Amino acid sequence: KNISKRRSAVERVNAYLKEYFQLNNVRYRTGKRAKVHFDIVTLIYNASKLASDRIRLLLSQQQAA
Repeated sequence: KNISKRRSAVERVNAYLKEYFQLNNVRYRTGKRAKVHFDIVTLIYNASKLASDRIRLLLSQQQAA
């Protein structure tokens, strides 16, 4: 049960990246360029999630005060 929860969480992220960051349309001949593309996309995704989590935390702290 725990493994399926983790897997579904990962698959949701993969689907999001494929839909909004065009990961299913990578058009590079070499694996190196495709890996760089994937690394940049995951970096941007993680940075945006971190920023949104921090903003949400600040807003919830302001509302509590």
